[in-house]
Amino acid sequence: MCGRYFLNLDENIEEIKKILDEISQKYEKSPILQKVKSGEIFPTEFVPSIVSKDFQREAEILRWGLPLQNKKEVIINARAETILEKPLFSSMISNRCLIPAQGFFEWKKNGSKKQKFFIKPKDCNVFYMAGLYKRVELEGGILVDSFVILTTEPAEEIKHIHSRMPVILKKEYEDLWLFENVSQRALRDLFLRILKPWEGEMEIIEVKNN
Repeated sequence: MCGRYFLNLDENIEEIKKILDEISQKYEKSPILQKVKSGEIFPTEFVPSIVSKDFQREAEILRWGLPLQNKKEVIINARAETILEKPLFSSMISNRCLIPAQGFFEWKKNGSKKQKFFIKPKDCNVFYMAGLYKRVELEGGILVDSFVILTTEPAEEIKHIHSRMPVILKKEYEDLWLFENVSQRALRDLFLRILKPWEGEMEIIEVKNN
């Protein structure tokens, strides 16, 4: 699974600055802009994302996690292998998004203890995870767009840490994920091709005192 990830909005990276500038202009007078999180991202927090608007990339603020009915818990992940079979996720299949990140966190069980790791594709400053989103109603009748992160089998290098990992899209697959509008059968073939474990080298850092 992917239970936390990292995105530093203060870092001087052109790709991040472009997304943040677009969001700042769009939400200039909205209080939701002050809720956008930077650093280690937790479920239910508001974060920058990329969605498809008129077949163009558009920066947007989304909330991580779909609330369960009458419960405080949220659904934060969706298995890439079954998104077309599960009614909740198949109903969201037209609302695909890219979630920018600089790394994600995973925990390895060691008896009664857990060791935290920071993981990212090597030599990659920013990458995009595949997501699905939908409009949901929070307590008080507040409407927000909320997303889940797709997961897949782990890359070879991190199998010893966890049995799942977020779907990190190759650059050439990002627009295919966002914009492709084809039949259900063609979508199934496309997803099999692009929603796969990361094939490049991974950077794995043990996180101390967490």
